Amino acid sequence: MSDRVRGLLLGLAIGDALGMPIEGLSHQNVRTYYKGIKGFRADEKRGELEAGQWTSDTQNALALAAALAEHPGDLTRAQVLWRQRRGVELRRPVDRPYATSASAAAVAPLGAWWAGTDAPLAEALTWTRALLADVDDRPDALVAALAQADAARRALGAPADTVEGADFVSQAADAARAAESEIGASGAVSRRLDLLAGRLFEFPLDLQDLCDDTGPAADETFPFALAMAARGPALAEASLLAAINVGGDANTVGAILGALLGAFNGASAFPDEWRDGVEASGEILATADALATALG
Repeated sequence: MSDRVRGLLLGLAIGDALGMPIEGLSHQNVRTYYKGIKGFRADEKRGELEAGQWTSDTQNALALAAALAEHPGDLTRAQVLWRQRRGVELRRPVDRPYATSASAAAVAPLGAWWAGTDAPLAEALTWTRALLADVDDRPDALVAALAQADAARRALGAPADTVEGADFVSQAADAARAAESEIGASGAVSRRLDLLAGRLFEFPLDLQDLCDDTGPAADETFPFALAMAARGPALAEASLLAAINVGGDANTVGAILGALLGAFNGASAFPDEWRDGVEASGEILATADALATALG
């Protein structure tokens, strides 16, 4: 479990950093201006971040992991520490007028907590709503977060070569439906996952079309990233690059997908240059180890 949790957090940061320079670009512009992403690149468009640096998606996830490592059995204390840890200035905070996939990008450590505690879905939803509402509290955003936490939980316990892709997505849809019923969400997230479950092996650009783009919306980026994990769970490098190069909310796609691929395969699934070159790799691994130890 320790190596899987390391993979989950490290993969999240790696995917975020790989997608960071092309965030918001179309597939055509990714091909035109970057000739495709193959490794870490600086943010040449905005000039904000250097190669290997990550965005608020990883900042939020690391803060959440640290809070859960210290207080895995006390939601109130975890919430207090989580808010303290994420009190730093976030990189590229964007206020959208609709539910986003930002909570799903940050929630992966809660998937590790869920795997370690074997909590019932209702309790996991309570923790998701209490903690991830600080990122995006709209119902569809929290549904996507709960479904991603469930997917991360299952990925941590399933060798990649045993995963049946359609079932993996369908189970995430079931978790989303349960959350939608409880909190009164629109149903958009579960419907999108149901649509993708039977069409996983179409080209990535076709999956993007099925999601009506890979923009920041909760029923776009999150279902797309989950589908890309389900169609190639053992192919960490190839799956991550294929998804990110589709464009759109590329860093969030990378964070969600990287977390799942790392959970499936462990940290060694990613190339040495990515593991060594991602920002604060030592801090990420230390936080992962603390979380794995706390969950025992």
